[in-house]
Amino acid sequence: MADRRPDFSRREFIEWAGKVGFASMSVLALTSCGGGSSKERASGTNTGGGFKLSGDTMKVGVIAPFSGVGAYVGRIVNNSLDAAVAQINATGGIGGRKVEVVKRDTGTDPAAGVKAYQAFAGDKGVIGILWCGGLGLDESRAQIQRDNMPIVSVFNDLWSGHQLYPEGKERSIFQMIMPDRMAFDLLATYCKDDRGYSKVGLIYDSLLFSTAKGYFQESMAKHGISTAGIETYQLNDADFGPQVNRLRTQKGEALMVWGVSGDTAGIVKQIDKVGGAYVDTPTAKGSAWHPHLMGSPGGTGEHTWADLAGSAAKAGTLTAWHVGGLVYLPSFAIRGWMQKYLKKGVTGGEESPADGLYTLAKAVQTAGTTDRAKIVNAIETMGDIKFASVPFSYSADRHLSKTPDDLILITLERASGPATTDPPYQLGAEWKSTFAAGYVGPTHLVRPTLEANKRAHPAEMDEVLKLGYGTQCTKMPDGSLAKTCKIH
Repeated sequence: MADRRPDFSRREFIEWAGKVGFASMSVLALTSCGGGSSKERASGTNTGGGFKLSGDTMKVGVIAPFSGVGAYVGRIVNNSLDAAVAQINATGGIGGRKVEVVKRDTGTDPAAGVKAYQAFAGDKGVIGILWCGGLGLDESRAQIQRDNMPIVSVFNDLWSGHQLYPEGKERSIFQMIMPDRMAFDLLATYCKDDRGYSKVGLIYDSLLFSTAKGYFQESMAKHGISTAGIETYQLNDADFGPQVNRLRTQKGEALMVWGVSGDTAGIVKQIDKVGGAYVDTPTAKGSAWHPHLMGSPGGTGEHTWADLAGSAAKAGTLTAWHVGGLVYLPSFAIRGWMQKYLKKGVTGGEESPADGLYTLAKAVQTAGTTDRAKIVNAIETMGDIKFASVPFSYSADRHLSKTPDDLILITLERASGPATTDPPYQLGAEWKSTFAAGYVGPTHLVRPTLEANKRAHPAEMDEVLKLGYGTQCTKMPDGSLAKTCKIH
């Protein structure tokens, strides 16, 4: 993970998202419409969308919360798109055509999202929409279906709820964000295949993460892991004692904590209070209760939980993430663009809006038209897309940019150095170059998903290994990484 500004907090956004329904947004099918003949493509005349194939500026609509409590997302979107547009237009555009983004603020009002969509749908110069957490998507379903508007869902998880094409009926929606359900599956795989755990418990926020129980049970059953208790709580609960005591009697070897960072810290403090703090894998498998902690990207993946938990936050705590999120890597283009054009550093998440923007613009160039059905077809068939971070792609039967091979694990570490273990492990190069002194937070745990990540992103993994990024655990004499590190 990268360094963070003081005002950067996933917790703010997740709390807002749950309250206003963003976390459960879904969209209906978008049917294909014809338009734009082969003759139009060859001649360079106006297409059905009213766009000339040369000389015009491509406009992309952006719907996001730029004000209110969800403005955290708006800041990421602004930084990402401002840098991406500057880079595209400074280097000749895409196919000789410059790109323009038109931003519309939803705040916390779904009606504002509907109004924004209607304005974009009525503008034939708009080639598609980036829906970046702004409300109103659900309420716009009927109109989207009628208009067949290409949409990149940048921060909305449709895949986990089985609502993304082809499981869902829609064909014009493409998702960028890592799905929650896929994160559960990665953690379950690690528990069973890497650590050899057979009993895992769950405690989750039933208000914001009501789907967590189903995803957890599905993943445990898939991997043959016994459930060692399932407990719930409400957002901002003050007392987790009863739930933790019941979980302790189940003696799970690992515990998944699915909630925001503040509540995660409270739960971890309670575990420490009853003497259940995590030590290492052998201790987790022992007769006493010292579960290996694993959590949600918005909980143990957000460094503030460790700040709040203090000494109760133990190294070895894990979270699922993705290779594209390693924005501190030198080769990731978005990092350089933000420094060059905005004089800002990356904080995390900026790769996604930029990559969504490029997807829509590149699809128009590939299709040779702004006909909406043909843009959708181009996204499905144009292969690898490489722009802000790692390459990704879509296909006719996969409208999710992430695959299981994209996912990584991140683990809590402290600037004071690695925990004392036998055998020892070392921290990555980012602790000297990127993370400020005193940083407490997650870093890439390289080994468990390395082979899968090599399949998806060989160049990026080569960079990680050669330059020494990420917590690499026990290094063997031949340079390979072994799973003998007891804490990871």
